[in-house]
Amino acid sequence: MKKILSVILCSVLMFTLVACGKDQVKKEDSSKSVVKEQPKEPSKVVGGTVEPKVEPKTEKIESREVVLYFSDDQAMNLVGEKRTIEKPTAKSIVGELVKGPSAQNAGKLISTLPVDLEVIDVQVKENIAYVDFKSSATQKISGGSTGEGMALFSIINTLVLDKELGVKKVQFLVEGKNVESIKGHFDVRKPMSENLEMIKK
Repeated sequence: MKKILSVILCSVLMFTLVACGKDQVKKEDSSKSVVKEQPKEPSKVVGGTVEPKVEPKTEKIESREVVLYFSDDQAMNLVGEKRTIEKPTAKSIVGELVKGPSAQNAGKLISTLPVDLEVIDVQVKENIAYVDFKSSATQKISGGSTGEGMALFSIINTLVLDKELGVKKVQFLVEGKNVESIKGHFDVRKPMSENLEMIKK
């Protein structure tokens, strides 16, 4: 009888130990809870806030249409040619005049300025555009009153009639100094106004 009781007690004890072991395993398993993934730190934090993504700025290049005045094929009148220029200034517009008419107007329009004419600067002060030539301009601009008139008034009409520039008159200089004339036919000592009669309608 004692042996039977001893066997039963041993069995109960072993069962209890096994059960406790399983319970311990369960507790350990439960303690190994899933660790929540921490949010990734933003690449750049300024003052506790996430700095917004900055898109690269693309500078918008302003361009507009200007009217350049060249001689007609008879050298009698000035004719306007429309041309789109990026960020046009008085100086860049005179530079376009020096380049001459576009290829599509070749034969119809004639350049009034030599392609190698050196323009030192063009500045606008108090509504007057000061066009400063190199001294070589006196030899390079075509001779005769017609050639000089076409050269001067192609510049004057182009600058004055472009309302965006705000130019009312043009003063011609040579090496930064006032001169009586460029080729001897027109008095350029004072600022000159546009000549609308020279424009072909």
